[in-house]
Order: sequence, then structure tokens, then C-alpha cells
Amino acid sequence: MVNCKNCGAPLSLNDAYCPHCGTPNPEAQEHLKKLKQLDAKMESARQEVTAEVKKSKKGYGLLIVLAMLLFANLAVFILHSASYEIADSLRTKHMSETEVRQQLDSMLEKGEYVEMDIFMDKYSLPYSKYSDYQSIAALASYYSRIQDSMSRYLYAKDPYDDPLMKVCEYVVDYADEYKNLKKRDNSELVLYHMERLNDEAKTYMRYYLKLTDEDIAGLGDMTSSGLLILVNERMNNEK
Repeated sequence: MVNCKNCGAPLSLNDAYCPHCGTPNPEAQEHLKKLKQLDAKMESARQEVTAEVKKSKKGYGLLIVLAMLLFANLAVFILHSASYEIADSLRTKHMSETEVRQQLDSMLEKGEYVEMDIFMDKYSLPYSKYSDYQSIAALASYYSRIQDSMSRYLYAKDPYDDPLMKVCEYVVDYADEYKNLKKRDNSELVLYHMERLNDEAKTYMRYYLKLTDEDIAGLGDMTSSGLLILVNERMNNEK
């Protein structure tokens, strides 16, 4: 697993760009480049063998060779794509519960809540063993969706796409999740980190969505469409 050089979020080898801040991931881009080269070699080999089949009277035999060649290349392609994930998964499975908790505690201490959510989801850590972490990760998941949609909005290329609407939907969902989690019988440690995460989320909303503290406090009574109107109004006033 590699981390984004800009925001530190964990990235897989299939993430050409960070899903949280949009920063390019050089390792993934190199990986994708190699896959394209492999695709080109497969197509070249297919064309060569097909040409030989057309020339030869022993076409059936060469067709079998062609099928075997394509199968072998496909296997290489799949193994190459999966190798990173398999190796990463094996490393985590060999970690003890104590080691996993140490990693999670380290992320909490650093305030890396979104990274912790990604880590827990990636390795399907059971709720029964990590319930306290799961509560924080659940809230971080909604916050992550806000960030991801905001990145899509900032870098949107499709004029018919409206990622800002998604941002507003996720903000309202985040507010509901925060409210529900606060009602649960969570430990003081969980509540402490939830508040730290919520403070970060509010700062994000103030900066990107131009919301005031009063706006944020009233999110529970607001629809996503109503929030979209408010956000568009605030953004237009900033211009």
C-alpha cells in the first residue's frame, strides 16, 4: 500500500489519481503504462498468429496455438494486476490483532480518520473485535465521500455532471450519521475522536462550501436540494 504524497491517503495500484485530493499517483500510472504495453504485445501476437493461420493449411493447429497464447497472456495480465493487492493482503493477514490495533491507534493519534476507514474496509476488520474503531470509521466514511465528491466538482470535465449535488447529499448524510452516533453509548475515547473528526469536517465545509457555523448547526433540518441552493448562493457571492 502506498500513500498519497499530498494528503497521505492510502492508495492502491489501480488509483492513478488520489480519490481524495486528485493528486497523481506515479506508481499506479507506471503500473497502468505497463499494462497498456502488455495489451499492445498481446494484440501484436494475436495478429501475427492470425496471419499465419490464414497462410497455413494446418489452420486448426495454429488456432489452438493462438488460443493458448492468448490464454497465457491473459493469465500474465491478471497476475500482474492482482500481485500488488495479493501481497498487501497477505502482509495484513500475517499481522496479529495487537499489531492491527497499534496501526489503528497510530492513525487515531495522527487524526488520520479517513485513512483508518480505508484500512478497515480494505481488510474487512470484524466489527466484533474493533467496534470502537468502527464507530469513528463510519463517520469518516461519510466525510470521505464529501471530500471525494468535492474533488470531482473542482476537477469536473463533464458539463452534464453535477458533483456538487452529490457533495450536498453527502454533507446531509454526514450530519445525520454524526447525530446518530452521538446518541450511541460510545466510550469517551470514541467521542473525543468523533469531535476531532467533526471539527475537521466543519473546517472543510467552511472553506469549500462557504458555510457558517450556524449553517452547519442546522444541517439536520436541511434537505440536500436546499443545501445546494444555499451553497451555490454562497459560492456566487464569493466571486
